Amino acid sequence: MARQGILLLWCIFFLAGGSCLAAEENTEAADDMSSNPVWSMTQGSLNAFTLPEVTVYGVADQAPVLPVTTSFGTQFNVVTEEQIRLQGALDFYDALRNVPGVMFQKKNILGGQTSSSLYIRGRGASHPSPDLNILFDDVPRSGVLYGQALADGIPVYALGGMELYKYPQPSRFGSGYGMINFIPKYMTEPGTELKIGMEGGSYGTFAENIGIGMKEGKGDIYAAQSHVRTDGHVAHSAADQTSYYLNTGYQLTDTWSLRLMANHVDASTEAPNSPLTGAPMYPERFDTETTLVTLSLANSYKKASGYIKGYYNNTNFYLIGENSGTATSKQSNDLYGLRARETFWLWKGSEIVAGFDLDRMNLENRQSFHTTGKETVWDFPDITVVSPYVAISQQFGSDDGFHIIPSAGLRHYANNTFADKTTPQAGLVVGYGNTNLHANYARGVNYPSPVVLQNFLGNKRLPSGFDTEKIKPEVVDHYEVGLSHVEEGLGSINATVFYDDGKDRLRAYMWGAAPDETFFNSSTARYKIRGLELSGTLTPMQSLDLFAGATWMRVKARGDDGVERDRMPYTPSFAFQAGFKWRFLEHFQLSGDYQYLRDIYAATSARTSNPSNPSSNFAELTDTDRLPNVNVVNLRLDYEFDYEPWQIRDGRIFLAIDNVFDADYAYALEKSGTQKACYFMPGRTVMAGFELTF
Repeated sequence: MARQGILLLWCIFFLAGGSCLAAEENTEAADDMSSNPVWSMTQGSLNAFTLPEVTVYGVADQAPVLPVTTSFGTQFNVVTEEQIRLQGALDFYDALRNVPGVMFQKKNILGGQTSSSLYIRGRGASHPSPDLNILFDDVPRSGVLYGQALADGIPVYALGGMELYKYPQPSRFGSGYGMINFIPKYMTEPGTELKIGMEGGSYGTFAENIGIGMKEGKGDIYAAQSHVRTDGHVAHSAADQTSYYLNTGYQLTDTWSLRLMANHVDASTEAPNSPLTGAPMYPERFDTETTLVTLSLANSYKKASGYIKGYYNNTNFYLIGENSGTATSKQSNDLYGLRARETFWLWKGSEIVAGFDLDRMNLENRQSFHTTGKETVWDFPDITVVSPYVAISQQFGSDDGFHIIPSAGLRHYANNTFADKTTPQAGLVVGYGNTNLHANYARGVNYPSPVVLQNFLGNKRLPSGFDTEKIKPEVVDHYEVGLSHVEEGLGSINATVFYDDGKDRLRAYMWGAAPDETFFNSSTARYKIRGLELSGTLTPMQSLDLFAGATWMRVKARGDDGVERDRMPYTPSFAFQAGFKWRFLEHFQLSGDYQYLRDIYAATSARTSNPSNPSSNFAELTDTDRLPNVNVVNLRLDYEFDYEPWQIRDGRIFLAIDNVFDADYAYALEKSGTQKACYFMPGRTVMAGFELTF
């Protein structure tokens, strides 16, 4: 722990010193962040990891297909609160359907289950152990033991927006191939508001939410409750989720503020019966209990801004089997730590980002058999990771003329259980006005969860002399080049070519004779993903907004068997998303979206193998594993109104029809030999409801 302590002290000293320097040089608060010498892509320029304008409750509306380009030559996508609403998202999976390069797997109208379920540019299908980062308010919130995204535990009615990072970006997040950060709602404008929403429709689906917020003087508070339920569209597919949410802040001084966020969620999702036999599946039900609390101390000066944030997240995830002989499993995830980040603009054109993540995990899995009473407890080693990072960019030239912005960054991982690692990044932006060419390189790592040691730990201990620090994280080298242009008032377009080269694939010890440390990393298994993404927006008239995005991907994967394969699970060869929003007759708005995904293969890339003959092979995917192409159209009609006698403003009544043409599509299947059957998603569904703001 000595090295983690030294790194932590260095980071605290660096950030505290930087803030003091900023305070000495700038005594006035930076009330308007546009005064900083940085750019925002949504306004035709660049800014490092800064979202579009924040509204009363969330992020200002923008199309989810178009990435935001930063001054570090990186990109990320945004799904706004308005977009979540228009898509009628009941869980966060549905909110992702219009983000290029991103897809999900589920079997129910609402909620998720075990194993992998979220995929970003072909990564995320491995199990156990996580491939992707799930953050809420910039801190971890997921089933990190086995890597579940746990959609049941994320309430969409508490979200002000979502950030999606599709590849490693060491100056933004740590371990993982990609990241989703859920942005919590809070009040930003003075006043008091009460918001009530309710909707219902096909298959006994019902949702209600109520939120009340107030901002006055130096304080603000926003509290919300929501409940969502459905009977399900097939036998044994009911689900429900209840959430309680609080976000309150206080402006301590002109430059320092304190904010507390808390959220508790209870949810349950049934596993649909087998589409092949109709028999109940094991586990039969998945229950989730999760509580997250964050406390943030933030500063905002003219030449520096940032925060230090403490957090605690407790999640209990239950896999429940009630058939004769089956077991109930409880996975307990305690995540807590400290995260700090400061951005400096010390001289003209400069941007320096520095920070650290201190994360600790206490994880346990407890399994009980109903018939025998036998219980097995896996008490995994506690993991502490200290991860300091720094990055710098420098703009030469002017915003509205020629400009060039080189950048570089570095992140170090000090892990008390597995091998340490350092990852670099480098970027370059060259442009003229609203046209920018960006290039980026980054090395990412994917650390294992301690679940890779599971067979050592079932009421046992690690063998004497076993050195877990010889177990390395997976590594991926990411390269990309992109070109973007914004025509203010008319639209924007972006094209990005990317290439990923991955190695050191992890194995998990779940059965067989005890291995040594060399078992856990494959020296020969590799994969390569090449792709092209195109996206654009168009506003041909003031009342009409259009967006579209397309992604092509080609993969090559080679396991220890030396066989090269050109298919990976949940990596469609082509995906297309499009949508529109049309305002007409003063109070009406018609919106819709379309998704098309081709060549999707359903499978889970299991990391387990026999230690006596270790292998890390990518599955041979055949037509039996192939899903039907996704080809879905969704429409929604809103009537928007104000009603002064009741002090209602921004009220809306809506009617939504999903899967308008009743297409057959699925994200999962079951197979037995050459036989297969899909877990088909609902056909045409109808939802209607209202939302009132007082």
